[in-house]
Amino acid sequence: MTHDKDDTAAEAREGLLDNIAGKAKEVVGAVTGRDDLAEEGQLQQAEAAHRKDAVAEKAVADAKREEAARELRETNHEAAAHQEAANDQADAAQRAVDRERQEQHVAAEHEAAQQEAVGRQAAEQRAEDLAETAVGDAEALAADAATTERQAAEDRARLEREADAAARQAAQLRDQDPSQG
Repeated sequence: MTHDKDDTAAEAREGLLDNIAGKAKEVVGAVTGRDDLAEEGQLQQAEAAHRKDAVAEKAVADAKREEAARELRETNHEAAAHQEAANDQADAAQRAVDRERQEQHVAAEHEAAQQEAVGRQAAEQRAEDLAETAVGDAEALAADAATTERQAAEDRARLEREADAAARQAAQLRDQDPSQG
């Protein structure tokens, strides 16, 4: 950059000196009546003016180039900052998704364990209910068997009493019948 500014300043000085030299030639040519010298001075002044315009245009172009480069650096810096922020945001979102997925996994495992425990309790309860029903049925059968056995014993005792009574009555009838003797 310093080199460009030095070149621009040197070109500006050279243009100023050429302009002064051209003016001097024009004046000397006009005073001495030498038209060719006056014309050469005018050409030198025109050339110096063109050089001055070119130097000014180059300085403006350099300034615009430097401004564009600065804006490009700022834009690149902003883009990098935005990219970094977007990456950070994406990383945070991914971590949140991973955390939620892990929480859902733990919750699903917990729910599955609870359902397994509930299922095991239900199976145990069904087994207990079946055992109680079987015990109740066995007790009912035993009670029915005891009732049937008691009824059978009572029926046997009654039948034996009736048979004894019939035998006594038959004996009494035999004893009363004189014809059988």
